[in-house]
Parts: sequence; C-alpha cells; structure tokens
Amino acid sequence: MTQKIPNGEQVQLLVNAVMPWVEAELRKTGRFFPAAAWLERGATEPAFRAMDAAEGSRTPPIAQQEAMLTAELLGRWQSGGLVAALLMAPVFYGRSGSGERSTAVRLHVETREGYCADIFMPYRIRTGWRRRGRPPNRVHFSHPVAQESDSRFGGSPPPAQE
Repeated sequence: MTQKIPNGEQVQLLVNAVMPWVEAELRKTGRFFPAAAWLERGATEPAFRAMDAAEGSRTPPIAQQEAMLTAELLGRWQSGGLVAALLMAPVFYGRSGSGERSTAVRLHVETREGYCADIFMPYRIRTGWRRRGRPPNRVHFSHPVAQESDSRFGGSPPPAQE
C-alpha cells in the first residue's frame, strides 16, 4: 500500500519545474549544477535558481553550492514565507547492498506539512552524433527512488496564520 504524500501537488509542481531544466543541461553539456526551486505562500508557480560555473575561478564543491542555496532559502522558510522547497544536486547513487553506483539527480523536497524526502532519479547519457540543431547527448532516466530524509531547514515550523 502506498502512502499519500501530504500536499503532493506542491511536490509535483516543484519536480516539474526542475526536471526539464536538468534534462536540457544534461543533453547540452553532460552535467548540471545544483539548483533550488521553491513555492512561496500564495504563489501558483515556483521560483527557480541554479548555481553556475564561476567565471575565471574554481567552482565550489557541490556540498558547498548546496549549502549556499540552503542558506538563501532558510530565512524565508523559518519565517513561514515558503510552503515547499526543493534542492537538487548531482550525486552517485547505489541501492542498499549493491556495489554498483550510478549518476543520479537527487531532489531533496520539504513541505510545510512535514514531508521531507530525497528522491533519486538515476540517469544514463548516451553521446550521439551531432545532427544539425539537435543536442549531442541523449538522456535516459530510470525509475525514481524516494526515501525519508532529515530536514535541511531545521524542521518545519507551524504554518503561518492566514
């Protein structure tokens, strides 16, 4: 029996906002940088921000980029301004007990109602020959895996009074 996600439409809205961007980046360059999407109280469309390569300097490690995105959202989350947030990063993922690891998109999702999970979207990139106007890579996502996770925002305070 599957458990229904509290406010699953908020989670789906955030996932739908970021996955097309991830796929486009993987097709174009074969990689993507950490990003965040969030849904503000009363908003119908999520906001989105992606980290990018620092020009002329070394790109910070992924964990540091994720920490920067978390810090940007933390104040709004704690004040009750956000109803849901998603942090996304490239990771190596392996099922428990398996020695194999594959590249994956990790979507860390939190909602105000206390839903907190990591969703792993393993993928493969097949390099194709470049046709006029077509990206050089083909991306195939396999079945997502979700697991409970610890909050990045220090827990979910009670919803703000309307």
